[in-house]
Amino acid sequence: MRRFCIFRREKVYYVKFWNADLHKYNTAISTGKRSQNEAYAKVQEWIRYGFNGRDDEKIGIDDRLRFQSFLYYLTSSDLTDKQVDRIVDILIERGYIAENNAQLSAQLCVQSTKKVEEELEQESRLLLPYLREFWDYDKSPYVREKLAYGQSIGKRHCYEQTKKVHHWEKYFAADTKITDITRECLREFQIALKEKNLAPKSINMILTVGTVAFGWLADRGEISNNPSTGLRKFAGEAKKRDILTHDEVRKIFAVKWDDERSRVGNLLAMTTGMRASEVVALQAADIQEDRLLVRHSWSFVDGLKKPKNGEERVVPLLPEIREELINLLMKNPHDSKMFIFYGPQPDKPMNIDILSKWLTKAYIDITISQDLKDELDEREKIRKAMLKRGICFHSWRHFYTSSLADRIEMRSVQLATGHKTTAMAEHYANHANGNHLEAVSKAVSDVYGQILHEDQKKAVSQ
Repeated sequence: MRRFCIFRREKVYYVKFWNADLHKYNTAISTGKRSQNEAYAKVQEWIRYGFNGRDDEKIGIDDRLRFQSFLYYLTSSDLTDKQVDRIVDILIERGYIAENNAQLSAQLCVQSTKKVEEELEQESRLLLPYLREFWDYDKSPYVREKLAYGQSIGKRHCYEQTKKVHHWEKYFAADTKITDITRECLREFQIALKEKNLAPKSINMILTVGTVAFGWLADRGEISNNPSTGLRKFAGEAKKRDILTHDEVRKIFAVKWDDERSRVGNLLAMTTGMRASEVVALQAADIQEDRLLVRHSWSFVDGLKKPKNGEERVVPLLPEIREELINLLMKNPHDSKMFIFYGPQPDKPMNIDILSKWLTKAYIDITISQDLKDELDEREKIRKAMLKRGICFHSWRHFYTSSLADRIEMRSVQLATGHKTTAMAEHYANHANGNHLEAVSKAVSDVYGQILHEDQKKAVSQ
């Protein structure tokens, strides 16, 4: 049998060494090399000078294989008392344990054997099934622990992380064990993702599927070290989002909207900076005389939950928008009238995508020339240009923030939008009072009053 075999996974070469005692190849080790010649050279270097393991301790390949055999026989054999005593004697002779109490030493040997069994069980844990279980909201011990400590983790987040596992499944072999993963493996994985032209932010997010799991396992002592420690993240500018001009905004709300819920939802987001998930979660009890209580968000996975960052907030409510919300509530066909932005089912709001769908249509309608308005190819071209520009429903938050930023101090903007991008925002959130609401309310009236009143004038003239 050949002493080792080299093979390629994705673009990286791996090696397996033959264990003559166990009559099988050991677990694959990444050489970190992309050419076969370089991989062979790396393996020969390991054979000659030794291999750095997960603990960065250099060990000869033969010693590594012998130790694996020793652990296998130690854990798979039924030891007699005499054999246990003999092992203890050897450990005493070698100075690994003190010769104080033979019985205690024997107990330590048995305990060590059990510990080895546990370590072998952990070493045999396959990477890919574990990652799927780790992000399974209902089965994950990680999720259970976070919830027990009162920390926030949503089903939607776990769902999104689970979807990213397929990137790991495409790169790593099915028999890859968690303990096979090294920092070099993760670097090669990053590079492979980069070569697929994925954005830096996407690559970093895909890596968190594993790095969070590795960190959690290391903290619990279930793996000896965290292979992602010291792993660099990809740098890159986030995609810049443009914001609509005031003229575009006036035109968008002047055209006909086929879905009244979407029109009011977009108006609400424009004048409050609310997220789409917060808009559809709005309930009658959240509407006050001159303000809105932003207390919930909606996820198709989690259902009704707290807003992002887990904190409720208060935003000013213009009289015109309040009237629109009340009118929409009255149109809710369900007896419970649970949600203002109602859907087909009484206990669920409308699909969140409806907000974006009709915003896109309105944008196309104000952009396309009248003689081409029925040309599907032209409409699709404008839709793609809109996406490239970064205009979407979330753009209302940027529009709202930028509109207020020049008129009031930043702490009031952060409190109104629920942004927590700085430590100072958290500090001010603990000392919020009516002053910031008054400042935001005046700025909102100044910014949006003219837009809303012009729309009303146009509606009357039409």
